[in-house]
Amino acid sequence: MKSICFFNNKGGVGKTTLLCNLAASLSIKYNKKILVIDSDPQCNASAYLLPENKLEEILLNNDLNNIDSFYDPIRKGLGFSTKNPEVIRSERFQVDLIVGHPKLALREDLIATDWADTKNGSPRGFQTTFAMAELFNRMDSYDFILIDMGPSLGALNRSILLSSDYFIMPLSSDIFSMMAISNIQTSFKNWKRDIETALRRYKEEEGNEFSLKDNQPILWKLNFLGYVRQQYKAKYKEGEKQPVAAFERIIAQQDIELEKLCSEFEKSFVNAKLGEIHTLSSVIPLSQQAHAPIFDLNAKDGIVGGHYSRVSDAGEYFHQIAGRLLEEVEKSQIRS
Repeated sequence: MKSICFFNNKGGVGKTTLLCNLAASLSIKYNKKILVIDSDPQCNASAYLLPENKLEEILLNNDLNNIDSFYDPIRKGLGFSTKNPEVIRSERFQVDLIVGHPKLALREDLIATDWADTKNGSPRGFQTTFAMAELFNRMDSYDFILIDMGPSLGALNRSILLSSDYFIMPLSSDIFSMMAISNIQTSFKNWKRDIETALRRYKEEEGNEFSLKDNQPILWKLNFLGYVRQQYKAKYKEGEKQPVAAFERIIAQQDIELEKLCSEFEKSFVNAKLGEIHTLSSVIPLSQQAHAPIFDLNAKDGIVGGHYSRVSDAGEYFHQIAGRLLEEVEKSQIRS
């Protein structure tokens, strides 16, 4: 099992749309067993993957184990929860889902406060910081866990990224996405330093390494899998794209920042590009309404006329990116 976060410090980059459609592609085209975890308190992935009535039923059921209640025993000093969050099937996407919860936003204070304990080598701090790592390890029957996240560099997202194997960065062609790359690089460098120091302190204090299920020791393992860029809307002349100078300048600046990020993770910049997605704005709302992958939309979902070419394009984009994702994971495993 490999865990992959979809993360950018900038919102509005098509992150959830990318994650959900790649999850469907990995399941439907590549026959992988996929679990999506919605760790964004806005719950956009949950709302995309499930019909409204099903999602409402889940969120209003106080007896259901959810991603928020997974933290309760830790908050009470009882260690990791003995109960896993409920796993729900998304029929059209053909993936499993751990539904998000708005109350997860309230766990920021707990995780932020216990981060100080983590840095001091405290067992309680480690349990809070690596609660998601424990959850991921319990879901080891899946080929991939894909985690949707908000755009924050706060405590919750830090704990998720520290628990994950890889992250993918969705980008749009704007200056804010470029600046976000620099923010991420700085934060990751600090987190890596802090957690490696904390692990040494824990071992000194406790006489052994902090470990999870099957005595797997915790260590910094996060790798940059690559990026997916959402292309700007350009004009075409005789089938050739007409570049827009302002956008192309931003993309060139983004590439400079991406090269620095790749260097930090010892990743080849050439291999970091997983793909591009051209505008699919006309069919994304239909996909959201149908709770179905864009490439699986049909007439019953409201597809008419020119929509069909967009649906076909979507299949090409997402299947190609999913294939590149699998290639890069395989390369990473060979290197390690």
